[in-house]
Amino acid sequence: MTSLQNNRSVSWNFATLQFLSFAALSLLGTYGTVYFKRRGISDFQLGILYSVPSIVSIFSPMVWGITSDWLRKRKPVVVIMHLVSALLFPLFWFLNSQSFLLLCIVMGLFSFFFQASIPLIDAWTLDHLSHKGGDYGRIRSWGSVGYMTPLIISMFVFSPSAGGRAEVLLPMFLGVSGFRIIAAAHATFLPDYSLEKREEMEWRVLKIYLRPFALTFFFSVFIRSFVFSPYFAFFNVYLDQLGITDNMKGLPWIVAVGAEVIMIAFSGRLIKRFGTVTAIIIAFIAMAIRFFVLANTPSWGIILAIQLLHAFTFGAYHPAAIQIINEMTPEAFRATGQTLVSMVGGIGGILGNLVGGMWAASHGYMALYKNLGFSVITTTIVLIVAFSIWKE
Repeated sequence: MTSLQNNRSVSWNFATLQFLSFAALSLLGTYGTVYFKRRGISDFQLGILYSVPSIVSIFSPMVWGITSDWLRKRKPVVVIMHLVSALLFPLFWFLNSQSFLLLCIVMGLFSFFFQASIPLIDAWTLDHLSHKGGDYGRIRSWGSVGYMTPLIISMFVFSPSAGGRAEVLLPMFLGVSGFRIIAAAHATFLPDYSLEKREEMEWRVLKIYLRPFALTFFFSVFIRSFVFSPYFAFFNVYLDQLGITDNMKGLPWIVAVGAEVIMIAFSGRLIKRFGTVTAIIIAFIAMAIRFFVLANTPSWGIILAIQLLHAFTFGAYHPAAIQIINEMTPEAFRATGQTLVSMVGGIGGILGNLVGGMWAASHGYMALYKNLGFSVITTTIVLIVAFSIWKE
């Protein structure tokens, strides 16, 4: 009985780490682009700036993942990444469009320590579950709760006006760095698990990623990042243009992540019944609907309603993708496998942000979302055909 209680206590600690990491991510994701836009960054520059994390994510997750696998430890890597990113983030307060090159350099340094931390936490959580048992979806759902919590607080902290000065977003800086520091401290109390010992790094086993099914999966990862990167980059700027006040900009994401929490909580049973491929296809269909609705200047109520589709575009997709890469990857390379997904997504994010920035600058946000919608529809057809030919 004591052993069971200890396992539950450790699982709750991993859930807390997910909560803290996603709390920082939510503030950055919701208010970061609005902050940079108010610092004088143009749509085209914003696309370039947000391509930098994607460029960094091509190699940084793999560097951290390989380091973690080689050390056979997650804890020191996760702690370092959280602490350094917390110290780097305040530098953005002193930069604007007049120092755009320096802004991009700082973004690169920050992203190197920030981008891969959540994939590594996922790998660490899976280490725990493989040794002690449990439901990944339930632990990961607390990351979603962590994402929502600061946004609920922001409704009472930020200004009830739109298009204000960048300085009014100071609480974002306090929140991002604060949550990262607390997460680093909390991670020091979590157990590291001994990974499968090997005499040498048998990288040849990673040839499994060249199988047709694996290549199709990575194609879906690439396209999802291609369309979602500009979607995230410009969504809150779009809301600013529509006149949505600062304190309400987090509300669409509260709705979205609330739906996501419910989906992730049941994702284990649903994926077991319908399969991972079905979850990915449904997620892409939901993405297309989401983009086409945004392309038609929806009302505030409609914007909030379509955010419920996040239950599928993330809540169904993410656990399915985690399960696919986890099942096809040997245990000793699990962190490498998780970060490979981030690397492929990074390549998609580079192109998505650059192309999305050009679409937004040249044709506006409605055209941006319309083009993203057509990209997803085309991809969905390709995935249905490919997955029907190449099975797991």
